[in-house]
Amino acid sequence: MHIKDCDEALSYLYNLERFGMKLDLSNINALMKHLGNPHLKFPSIHIAGTNGKGSVAAMLHSILCEAGYRTALYTSPHLVDFRERIRVGQEPVEKDFIFDFVQELKDEIDQNGYTFFEVTTALAFRYFAEKNVDIAVIETGLGGRLDATNVITPLVSIITTIGLEHTEHLGDTIPEIAGEKAGIVKTGIPTITGVDQSEALKVIKSICKDRDSELYVVQEKSNCIILKSSIFGSKFNFSSETDQFEAVELNLTGEYQVLNASICLNAIHQLRLLGWKIDEPAIRDGLKKVNWRGRLEVFRKEPLVLLDVAHNPVGIQTLIQALDRFFPEKKIIFIFGVMEDKDYHSMLNEICPKAKFIVLTKPDYKRSAEPEVLEETLKISKTPYEIITHINQAYLFALKNAKPDDIICITGSHFTVGEFLSSF
Repeated sequence: MHIKDCDEALSYLYNLERFGMKLDLSNINALMKHLGNPHLKFPSIHIAGTNGKGSVAAMLHSILCEAGYRTALYTSPHLVDFRERIRVGQEPVEKDFIFDFVQELKDEIDQNGYTFFEVTTALAFRYFAEKNVDIAVIETGLGGRLDATNVITPLVSIITTIGLEHTEHLGDTIPEIAGEKAGIVKTGIPTITGVDQSEALKVIKSICKDRDSELYVVQEKSNCIILKSSIFGSKFNFSSETDQFEAVELNLTGEYQVLNASICLNAIHQLRLLGWKIDEPAIRDGLKKVNWRGRLEVFRKEPLVLLDVAHNPVGIQTLIQALDRFFPEKKIIFIFGVMEDKDYHSMLNEICPKAKFIVLTKPDYKRSAEPEVLEETLKISKTPYEIITHINQAYLFALKNAKPDDIICITGSHFTVGEFLSSF
């Protein structure tokens, strides 16, 4: 197959998903070596965790950009456009670069059966090296220990939260999953975590001790007081042994985002100790301007339409807690589409008590769960529901049946929210 342009290069990349996921670093190490080890050419911050890692990455990226650094960001999955995954400053990776990279490496990829995520990670690292970035904020794809991003030696490692997810790959207990996520801990490199479950924390502390990594548990090292929290963002005071910031404005919604901001501020402190110049205005402006789509995002005001990429039981639980806080007496119209490998039964059970009705839908993606499978859970709970397979049709149905003071929430997967944003 001859690749003619960026779109064909992306089709080729997506087609690599047939190789599935390989939790093994031998492939990525071989690919890095083939490319001249681009991952060794820039400093980085590495972030793992069940939920919150993308938000923490976005906050750090925003602050470092405000501080004047040429800052790269690597996250996954994307919402609308593949190029969102790989950014330098506010600019997504150039189409020509994707085309040239795939063209150059195609034979190597075909020969070795590299996976989609391995190739995408290699593409990101080569791009950041060529763009001569000052620092890169790197989010893991899955787990940590055997994730393709785990070839870097960062300045700081971050583990946001631990919950049961991807149990078929990471183990089916909290300590097992904590062990996989803590695989990003490096010898002599500080680690920051927002994890508070004792069984997960015990594992992380043990791994940090073995690797001589100083561990900062944000709940122990710092304190946040929320002054104001609304659907449009938060204001909080932050204090630690060394820093004090009052009335910090955060452009992301939900109390859990304040915990994420706290993780971020602890990481910034570590960078400052290493000599990075990040002043208070950069911190304030970075958090005030941070933009991370699909995290309790207000899409429309009347009726209020919210988008949230919660895609596992812990994420949905956090979403419902936020909705309960902002709209305590209100039942919500949910549009729900999810991947078949998720614990959708638990997710729907979290949603049902808060639901006025649920529209079950299906993103146009091969791993999507069939609405007819999801409805079994709703039949048991007796929650009113409708099945409308296409997401834009599901949204139009919800709008048509919503009163002006109703609230519609689209959730269940990055793919659900992404496809919705592509349609409207």
